[in-house]
Amino acid sequence: MSFTDFLWKTAGRRNPMEKLKNFFESFIVIAILLVLVQTFLEDFAVLAGWNWDIRRNFIITGFIFDSLFTIEFLVRYFSALGKGQAGKYFLEGRGWIDFLASIPLLLLNSGPAFLSLLMGGGVVFGLGSMLNILKIVKAIRIARVLRLLRILKIFRRIKYTGSVMAQRHITKINTISITAFVTTLFIFTLAGGYLSLPNPESTAAERYANEINTFIGLSNVGGISAEEQAAVFGAFDKDLLIVKDKGQTLFSRFDNPTYSLLFGPGDFAYFEKGSWSFFFDIRKLLRIQSVYNLLFFLVVIVLVLSYLVYYSPHFALTVTDPVHVMRRGFSDSSYNLEVEIPEKYRDDDIYVLADLYNKEYLTLKQRSSAERGAGPTMSDLSLDDIQDLLE
Repeated sequence: MSFTDFLWKTAGRRNPMEKLKNFFESFIVIAILLVLVQTFLEDFAVLAGWNWDIRRNFIITGFIFDSLFTIEFLVRYFSALGKGQAGKYFLEGRGWIDFLASIPLLLLNSGPAFLSLLMGGGVVFGLGSMLNILKIVKAIRIARVLRLLRILKIFRRIKYTGSVMAQRHITKINTISITAFVTTLFIFTLAGGYLSLPNPESTAAERYANEINTFIGLSNVGGISAEEQAAVFGAFDKDLLIVKDKGQTLFSRFDNPTYSLLFGPGDFAYFEKGSWSFFFDIRKLLRIQSVYNLLFFLVVIVLVLSYLVYYSPHFALTVTDPVHVMRRGFSDSSYNLEVEIPEKYRDDDIYVLADLYNKEYLTLKQRSSAERGAGPTMSDLSLDDIQDLLE
C-alpha cells in the first residue's frame, strides 16, 4: 500500500484513483461483453444477407472497439513499463491476451474494413492477383476469431468458491485450452490458404480466371455483339455483376440503388485485363467464412460454459472443499467435521490425505480434547503426533 493510499484509508475515504481504476475495469468488462455480441452479429449479418447499411454499422463499431482495446493495451503496457514491470504484465498479467485481441485485429480486420469504407469502394486488381485478393479477404475474416480471446479477460474477474487456488487453476486451464483452440484455428487456416489444398477461394479464383479468359477470347472471334455475349455470361454465372469495356457498361445485373442497398466495398471483387473490367459477387465466400467464424464462436462459448457449469464445481468438490475442511480443522480447535470422501474418488491423492486426516488427526484431536477437558489447539499436539500422521 502506498503512502497516499494509507492516508485515504486513515481518513475513511477511498482514493479517487482507486475509484477511477475500478470504473475503468468495469467499463472494459462491459466493452468485452458488447464486442462479443458485435462479433456474433457481424458474422450473422453476413450469413443472413442483411442490408449493407446494417452491416456497415457493425464494421464501424468493430473498429471503435478494436481501437479502444488497442489504447487499453498501450496504456497498461506503458504503465507497467514505467514501473519496470513490462515483462511481468505481458506474461503473468496476461498482457499477451490484451495484445493479441487488440493490435492484430486493428491491423488485419477492422482497420482495413474501416479504411475501405472511407475510400468508398474496392481496389482494382489485375487478373494475376485474383487468388491473392481472395486469400486476403479470407485472412481478414479469420482474424476475427482473435476477438474470442477477450473472454479470458472476463475469467480473471470471476471468483470460484472463494479459493485463490481454484481461481488460479481454472483460469490457467481455461487460458490454455481456449488460446490453443483459437490460435491453432487462426494459424492453420491462414497457412492452409497457401497450401495446395482444395478450398472455396482457389476454386472461385480458377473459375473467375477461366471465365474472363474465355469471354475475352470469344469477343476477339466476333459473331455476336459484346452486349449479347456479356448477357449470356451473366445468365450462366450468377456471381458476375458487371462487365465493362473501355469504361462502357455492357452488362449489369442490378441497378445502382440495389447495389447501394446490398453491396459494401468488401462484397465484390473487381478485376481488369486490358480494356476489360469485371465485377464478381463474392458474398458466397464471405458467408462460408462467416459460418466457420460462428462455429468457432459457439465452440468457445461452449468451452467457457463447460468450465463454469461443470468443471468449476467438480474442482471445488474434489480439491478445494476437502482442503478447506482440513485447513479449518487444523486452525480451529472446535472444528471436528470429517472430510466427506466420495467412493469413486477414494483413491485420489487428496482423499487419501483426507482419510488420514479423518482417522488419525481427528482421533488425536478428540483424544487430546478429552484428556484436557477443553477444546484442543494446534499446540496441544506434539511434533511426535504430527510425525505419526505422516508415517
